[in-house]
Amino acid sequence: MLNLDAWFRKQFWLLLWKGPGAVSTYLSVPVLLICVGLSAIGSTESQVAILCILSLNIVIGILLILVDEIGSRRSHRLGLLRFAAANSRYRIEKLGVKSKQIDRFVDTVCLNPELEHTFRRTRLQSVELMVQALDILSRTASRYGRRGRKVFEVNKDALVSAMWSFECLSFPDAEEVLVEQLEAWLKVPPSYDPEGWALAIFGRS
Repeated sequence: MLNLDAWFRKQFWLLLWKGPGAVSTYLSVPVLLICVGLSAIGSTESQVAILCILSLNIVIGILLILVDEIGSRRSHRLGLLRFAAANSRYRIEKLGVKSKQIDRFVDTVCLNPELEHTFRRTRLQSVELMVQALDILSRTASRYGRRGRKVFEVNKDALVSAMWSFECLSFPDAEEVLVEQLEAWLKVPPSYDPEGWALAIFGRS
């Protein structure tokens, strides 16, 4: 089974590189650098002003990244779970996979106030494992390009069933019923993976 803490660390670094703060910084800095280049043919005052704006923009970008980092660690790392769940849904949508059950689960992780309140007090391992499983399966399938839809469809049943059960159960009951089931699912790579892409994700050769 892929270690959950190692998976969280990977999501943390992905958030720092691809989260909202990082993306806004990447998009704005090149524009300002172009302005700096153009200002070189202008007056000294305009060069100084643009350099000040560039410096301020970089500082703001760093602060936004720090906000992402702090937010990801709050409420027993719920922010990282939301980030991973949203990315997983984006991957499977690109594959052309449509699943109302997965959509409802991701919406619950990202928007449900009761879930957020619970995570402020304690972690829900069933939610962590479902998000981890969805991330692994969506990443594995996305490596196949157009063929990834079949990889996802063949391997999704146990995960979708767990999501349906989670929807029907109280949080304590879900912890009792689903954790062992999900851990068993995560002990082995997906059953249909012709090229063995999941092996690298699971840290196996």
